[in-house]
Amino acid sequence: MQNTQRNVIFSVIGYVLPLLAALATIPVMVMRLGVDLYGLYVICTSLIGFMALVDLGVGQSVIKYVSAYEVSGEHHKVEPVLGVALLVYVMIGLLSALALYVFAPAIANALYTASEKRALAQEVLRITALPLLFSYINQFFLNVCKAYHRFDVPAVIHNAGNLGGIVLATLLLLLGYSLVTVMWGYVLIQALAFVAGYVFSLRILPRGIRFFPYFHRLIFEEIVSFSFYTFVGNFVSSVAYRADKLLIGIVIGTETVTYYQIPFTIAQMANGIIHTLVHIAFPRFTELFTLHKHSALLALYQKVGDIMFLISMVIAVLLITVGGAFLSLWISPEFAQQSTLTLQIIAVFFFLHSNTVTGYWVLQSGGQAKLTALIAVIGTIAYFVGVYQLGSAYAHNGVALALFLLLLATPLQYGWIAKHVGQYYADYWVRLLFFGLLAYVLIYLLTHLNLWLNHTMWEIIVSSLLMLPLLVFGVAKLLAERHVPKQSGG
Repeated sequence: MQNTQRNVIFSVIGYVLPLLAALATIPVMVMRLGVDLYGLYVICTSLIGFMALVDLGVGQSVIKYVSAYEVSGEHHKVEPVLGVALLVYVMIGLLSALALYVFAPAIANALYTASEKRALAQEVLRITALPLLFSYINQFFLNVCKAYHRFDVPAVIHNAGNLGGIVLATLLLLLGYSLVTVMWGYVLIQALAFVAGYVFSLRILPRGIRFFPYFHRLIFEEIVSFSFYTFVGNFVSSVAYRADKLLIGIVIGTETVTYYQIPFTIAQMANGIIHTLVHIAFPRFTELFTLHKHSALLALYQKVGDIMFLISMVIAVLLITVGGAFLSLWISPEFAQQSTLTLQIIAVFFFLHSNTVTGYWVLQSGGQAKLTALIAVIGTIAYFVGVYQLGSAYAHNGVALALFLLLLATPLQYGWIAKHVGQYYADYWVRLLFFGLLAYVLIYLLTHLNLWLNHTMWEIIVSSLLMLPLLVFGVAKLLAERHVPKQSGG
């Protein structure tokens, strides 16, 4: 894959810096805003992220079709795809921002009964419409870069926007400004990211190719044939991971949003590196499907899958063994008492979920957006039923347990991969059993070691230092292996 080393390095750096910034600033923000208003802040930023993912599947269509047309030599089809895609982004972005502005009073009324808090919620939600618009349209420019194997540029711009938003928000709060001013800071940061995305996407495009929004019926139909189901899958997944905070706030309360969201944020940020790295392989998966190189596709799928299993296992072990100690130091012992079990439950979920990410991108590369959408719809419906039932009964721990329902239909993914890629159920279960047992042994040993240490800071440091060499050595060994795909039976 072209630019692979640069893509990985910049993606990892762009991922780690906002993570460290979040770890450093969330306690300050909770202290300055309070648990209640921090929940409102989370809802606003989640809406920005939610809409950035809801692109009718056009973003993945840009990557898929541009990659396929470039490798097949159909360069004349690239510019019409970009023009139609940009038109869709602009229209949806404007409509989404307008909808949030119009419905802000209704959302505020659903969140709060006190008139003062309702007025504040309405104002910050309406301000949120602007960064939502900038962030949404900017996804087009970033996807253009990804289609040409330049994941380093989107990683830097996207994560610089996240980093800038977090840091600026914290500084404004420390200077005594309100949540309203914080959200205006997000407007500024997303506007700058928008300009950067536009400039760099123009530089990366091959000479002679430009983009401007226009409608082309045949190209639109071709994109929609793939992107509609991608949109459905992305939309319901975005609802599950972003807009669920709004439902939790309405049904259970904004304090529960904070007790659930902070552990979820830790686990999501820790596992986010998996999504970042696997996404880099998406154009290559598409090229291998286009060229019908099935043996190479299976080999790449197995290697990427094994590396992701190892990374997700190490993350889960650390979150389960020292996550509570980290929460105690990071936020407070009282907060850790409320949310440690929540974090441990979420850690197990992400271990299972992160190992479906490679399969998702393989299915998308093979044009199976309908199947990935079906999997997402089944899981999300089950999840929201679980949020209502389990959340009402067990608060934030119940919501964490409901996450496992998102995995309800993943056997459909492995069935398709078994038939069309060549890795059967037995291969997956052997890998899951191996890494699961290894995780259990490591958790057992680290738990007893931490009991002996009996010091919060040393528990975190020693556990991390022990797990890091395992991760580095394991990833290096897997990367060095010449993967010979096994055509095993199911």
